Amino acid sequence: MILPSVTTTSWFFFQYIPFTVSALQQKPLLVHETETATTSTSQWKLNFSSEAPHYFASVYGLLQQWPNTFFPNGHSIVPCEIPAYTKLYHGRMDAELPPSPEWIAFDIGMSYGIMGNTRNSHMLTYQTTRKVKCIYFDGESATLFGTGQLDTQMLHIWGNLTGPGKPEDGFRFLWDEYARAAGLCNWIKDAELGGLGWGYEGIVRMNAGFEMIWCNFTSPSIRLVSHLNVSAPLLQPIRTASIENEMGDVGIEERSKFPLPTRTIPTEPSSSPPQLHLDLDLLMREPFLASGNWGWYVSSTLHYGSSGDGPGIGEFRVKLDTCGFMSYYNPIFESEGLPRMLEEQRVLNLTNEGFWTGPGSDGKRSAALESLTRRRRHHTLKNITTSDAAIMKGNSERIMRDRLADGKGKCSGVDWTAMSNEIVQTYSSPLLKLSKTLENYGNYSNNSSLLRDWMDDVHQQTHMFVMPFLEYPEAANETTWQRDSSLFNKTYSFCRFQHTRLLDSDEGMVLGPEETLLKWAVEEIMGGICSVIVDVGLAVEGFWQSKFNQPSKSTSESPVSRETKVEIKRWANGIQELMAWLGWAGEWIGCDKKCAWDESCFIPMWPLFHRDSGGFDGRPPGNRTRYGYPGGRYPAPPPYFGSPDNGTGHQPGSGFKFRQPSEADLWEPKCVKSNYLSAWASHPFMSFVGTTQFATRRQTAQSIFSE
Repeated sequence: MILPSVTTTSWFFFQYIPFTVSALQQKPLLVHETETATTSTSQWKLNFSSEAPHYFASVYGLLQQWPNTFFPNGHSIVPCEIPAYTKLYHGRMDAELPPSPEWIAFDIGMSYGIMGNTRNSHMLTYQTTRKVKCIYFDGESATLFGTGQLDTQMLHIWGNLTGPGKPEDGFRFLWDEYARAAGLCNWIKDAELGGLGWGYEGIVRMNAGFEMIWCNFTSPSIRLVSHLNVSAPLLQPIRTASIENEMGDVGIEERSKFPLPTRTIPTEPSSSPPQLHLDLDLLMREPFLASGNWGWYVSSTLHYGSSGDGPGIGEFRVKLDTCGFMSYYNPIFESEGLPRMLEEQRVLNLTNEGFWTGPGSDGKRSAALESLTRRRRHHTLKNITTSDAAIMKGNSERIMRDRLADGKGKCSGVDWTAMSNEIVQTYSSPLLKLSKTLENYGNYSNNSSLLRDWMDDVHQQTHMFVMPFLEYPEAANETTWQRDSSLFNKTYSFCRFQHTRLLDSDEGMVLGPEETLLKWAVEEIMGGICSVIVDVGLAVEGFWQSKFNQPSKSTSESPVSRETKVEIKRWANGIQELMAWLGWAGEWIGCDKKCAWDESCFIPMWPLFHRDSGGFDGRPPGNRTRYGYPGGRYPAPPPYFGSPDNGTGHQPGSGFKFRQPSEADLWEPKCVKSNYLSAWASHPFMSFVGTTQFATRRQTAQSIFSE
């Protein structure tokens, strides 16, 4: 394994020399791959220290709002493309054309939710004129306050998490965000990866919806289609008052038809946020505050993607080139991987090999499994060294140059996002159903008839897991269905390599380094899944054949014995621990009922929180002994406030404390109506000014950025 001090040159060499999949993992994934279990009651050995589950989960969650909200600290960078004639929106609080770089949103609801409802709100609609190349940072990469969400960008620009020095006046606010935008665009330009009308021109990110940093608005790759003043007449004040010039100086002439705007003066690059002012008294009288906030929220839910409510569509207007997928979950980055592994071994009760030893004498199994399942939520890049950041940066430049020169000529053609999503959709819901069924064993164990019905249900479910890979033997005995049998090994092999068998070198396939890692992640995930479901499936089959598929001797005789109870418990434990190892927490969480026609399944997405639910910095921090949570070893009961420290002394991208989502709201989604996001209190400007430094209601907000 390459050490963190390796140079970019040696990393480049490593990427292209032949290597085996086993070299990419620190420890064996499962015991049966290095030693054979002698009985079907062996303890489950899933390697929770492996990067494979996190690497895979990053791929399947790309461009999906739901999984990236539950796991906001992105680790990955992916080349992408925007189709020709895609509509993009830029809201402003003046009549000017945007400077460069600036932000554009894929949904008008997002732009209006941020920049609408002021006395001088303008909506600019653009369309791409050709396919436009972009770069996507996963996670909540456009969340301006928090711990870990911005790490990948900070490392890519500055090689650290602290960023540049403060402005001369010492006030950061949105200065950091403009510094990041300029830094990323300057990197693209300096590395000769893009420019005016060619190469990579935008950076795609997510908070409550998907946006793009557009590097140069004079580019011929986009065209301004319309520029409208969308300010609305104010509501009458509660107390009669004379307000002059309520509509402001709109600066746009009236138009009776739909001409295309022309641009005659190029915009100059901006290095700092515009100095705009907000009158909070007038804001309180805006007529569409509530619908603006709700419209922004609803537009983000259109891109939830896969969730506990089933499959869905993510941000479909961005097309990913996953052949060039890069992630800090690559095992090469030991500067972060090793400290994280040691910390999780300590707080999650893992052995040196990454195997879970149980909740411990003072812990509850359910709480411990929950911590294991959600462990990726608290991963940051606080330990990444400057040299490792340089490796990632150099590697990304190589990949993007390859795409510019050869397109996808060096790629296999596999749609890795589609493959990973197929795996998640195939197994996530059935695993949850089987787990719940096995947990209910105690309700049927004292009645033979009910037990048989329960066992038939289990048998039906496990059969569907193994059916595509299992050939029933002509003759069978007890050993046929055990883990060390030839039937197990054959069935397991068909299961594990079902997606990747044709991608082997013996089939003439030569994969590049990025696709080799993707293949490794898929095979490791399928290895974990298949090891458990084939073991349980064959054990259930043997149990069914020996106990229930025999001539009945007595209707009162029960097949339940102490050994039977132990075996059924082993099945339940195996499925539970597999789900925890996979870590697909968002797939098993959703609203507990179907929302009504005027409701939506709500989770907090920065900066759209329910004001009355809490979730502000400054709550009691606890004793910081609980992994990822204050107060103990396993997750605290809701509500939980705040977030783990990132070790840098301050939160990346923030200059003062800021509100955070309530964990109770996040992990317990609920059906809500539009009034759940109260009109003025949930407005994004209130998110900015509603802090200890901006507590006075009438104080004018400064340095508000445009979206």
